[in-house]
Amino acid sequence: MAYGYKQGLDSFWHVQTKYDITKPMVSKNHTKQDDLRPAGRRRSRKWEHIRKLSETCYAICDGQWGDPIFSSNWGGKATPPMPTEDTYNLSPIVWEIMEQPDGSYLETIKIRNGTGDYGHNSRYTFLSEFLPDGMSWIQATNGRQYIGAGKVYYLPKSKSVDKLRWENYHNHHRTTYDFQREDDHKYLKFARTAHVPKQIYSITDLVFSKWELISPEFVSVNPKFKVDKERKKELKPYINEFWNWALAVGGTLHTSDRRHVHECIGILRDHRVVTSSRWSSNVSFNPSSVQKILKEPQNELRVQLLTVFMGKWGVRQVIQQDDIKKLRAAYNAWINTACGLVTKTKGE
Repeated sequence: MAYGYKQGLDSFWHVQTKYDITKPMVSKNHTKQDDLRPAGRRRSRKWEHIRKLSETCYAICDGQWGDPIFSSNWGGKATPPMPTEDTYNLSPIVWEIMEQPDGSYLETIKIRNGTGDYGHNSRYTFLSEFLPDGMSWIQATNGRQYIGAGKVYYLPKSKSVDKLRWENYHNHHRTTYDFQREDDHKYLKFARTAHVPKQIYSITDLVFSKWELISPEFVSVNPKFKVDKERKKELKPYINEFWNWALAVGGTLHTSDRRHVHECIGILRDHRVVTSSRWSSNVSFNPSSVQKILKEPQNELRVQLLTVFMGKWGVRQVIQQDDIKKLRAAYNAWINTACGLVTKTKGE
């Protein structure tokens, strides 16, 4: 995924200055009281805006959870004001400072991922652009997100929602899904010391220490897969019979012909054995239909099922004993999934 350029909000003072010099947007959709001040270089991206929560605290919103303007105006309908604590808890970035006895400042930045166990591409782009210099946004190939600040820190997704969404889920959908109203503290908070010289002419005169993580560090948890051994034991005679038959006839099938394999997928789709698209790279099956084919040696769809397995899983005619072992391992993994014998627990 391509991300944009850094917006140059590299400290609390940058954010404060940006807020002070940015004229609030006023239109038929936004009043002066909304205090809508875009955070980026383009005013057209008005959902990316700065909220002043206090003299020592600013939130940078992205139109999502906790946003007091855009989360509270779905479809132009008037809604109750967003609680300030929701903006503080759920905004993607929150900047704060605290003056120290020696005249220096403790500066903190709180960073939050999206809410919900799915992709949040707009939040990812936002964070990649609005993180300060010295921090980097890392989108890993495993689908997880990290913050780089000296070392790499895992940034988990959240389950917390704001007041508006909670009431919408609870009152209208009669369910809260897998969300919660209270703050689950799934964020990363970093701190550094800022020294202010006696004579200061610009923000660049400030002297900062390195960022240090002051919130708990999270560890990602991989999903776990478990095979229903009792159910597989019941199916074992049919699984073994299909395996032996595959060894006998597999070499005669046109499994290297991609067009033929896709034709077999289409036939299986017509009979509701395959549930995914004909051209999908990941073929999914109806477990009850696959089990029915296994139990019926004369079933007319057995050839198509075996062709799809051997064609899509890269299996070719077996020659050596080592190849048979690899094929059996691939067959076991496939049959477990195709028969619905695998359960997956969520990772984090």
